[in-house]
Amino acid sequence: MKPVWLAAFALPFLWASLSYSQADPPNPPATPPANDTTTDAKAVTPPEAAAPATTASAAPVTAPEGASAATEVTPPPATQAPEVTEAELREKLTGRPLFLRGLWLDETLHFNMGGDLVGQSTKGSFTLCGITVDKVRMTKKTVELEGIRFGVHFEGEAPWEEQSASFDRIQITPKKKRQLIVIDRQQVFVPKKKKVAKGAPPEPVQVPPGETLSPAEATDHLRKAIDKILAPDLDGKMIAQMPDYWQFFYQAQESHKWLEPTDQTLVHPGPGVDGPKLVKNVVPASNDFAQKGEVAGVASYKVILDPEGKILAVAVYRPIGFGLDENAVTAIEKSTFAPAVKEGKPVPSVIDVAVNFRIYSKRTAAGAPESAAAADPNASPVTGKPSMPGLYSQQAQAQPKQ
Repeated sequence: MKPVWLAAFALPFLWASLSYSQADPPNPPATPPANDTTTDAKAVTPPEAAAPATTASAAPVTAPEGASAATEVTPPPATQAPEVTEAELREKLTGRPLFLRGLWLDETLHFNMGGDLVGQSTKGSFTLCGITVDKVRMTKKTVELEGIRFGVHFEGEAPWEEQSASFDRIQITPKKKRQLIVIDRQQVFVPKKKKVAKGAPPEPVQVPPGETLSPAEATDHLRKAIDKILAPDLDGKMIAQMPDYWQFFYQAQESHKWLEPTDQTLVHPGPGVDGPKLVKNVVPASNDFAQKGEVAGVASYKVILDPEGKILAVAVYRPIGFGLDENAVTAIEKSTFAPAVKEGKPVPSVIDVAVNFRIYSKRTAAGAPESAAAADPNASPVTGKPSMPGLYSQQAQAQPKQ
């Protein structure tokens, strides 16, 4: 499926052979009706990148990784290396919009000195992994970051070219609870001074496994670990790890081009063309985070179909966030479409699909037996009710035949 995706949508930063249309469309995307309310876009400015690691003038000497016994080494010459301070971390991390690169969802996360997760954690969408740090505590052995987690809710009424930076941050950490991140620090080993006979060579130093004689190496380890765990807003490294349907969206936004397929063989609805149709839809579910945060609305996606109506590619066009776009794409990929027909023959085409996510409430559940909801093993621990699914349908695209 991947080669077809590449032929359909352009990813200028990932595949140089493809590109977006070089000129912006003459007319902007359709705007909401006059009686709709359009909210102002809220641009989020990414923070400055973390300071580069300090490199020592002399190569550090450490015990081999995974060694089970102390290693004998000769200590390197003394070096002057600035250590990471609590004040420095507080200045660089607190009050800034950060994201967890690994998409971990647990409220308490523990990492080793290399920035790898200790144990396991459930993973989710990047739109559920925003972090705001408000407390930093550094001890001899660890760095502890405390704050709150937020979900990203995209503003659907913002101009399309501003979608990637137009979103609300809604707290999803429960009240009276905190998001805790603990990072182990590499220990600096200080050898004890020993008397040696005059003229005799110095005795080798036994460095415990995982420790180092170089403060510069310990500092470098910590800075790299933090960068591996936290992203300053959404950086290129994090976007590159996203699913293709998100990469299509962000690459188009970065290039300031409308997200439109460049494959000339794709047929769009119009005179002489019967557009593709949604035959059977699989209803995407909401999730507990969206229900508790009261996140609802319409998101839209572009879907490319082959002449048999099979899905070749899906791209996020107007996202909603809060982990709902992933649910929508999964549902769309399980749905059934009829292909477009031109001059009596089925042809490849592109179709816009809109998804409407709703909030579950007692009113929407009217008529449903209370006992049935309580017996549902999939009942939401937030609402105590079954998750309220959204609905989606094909957007009207076909122009009147002439």
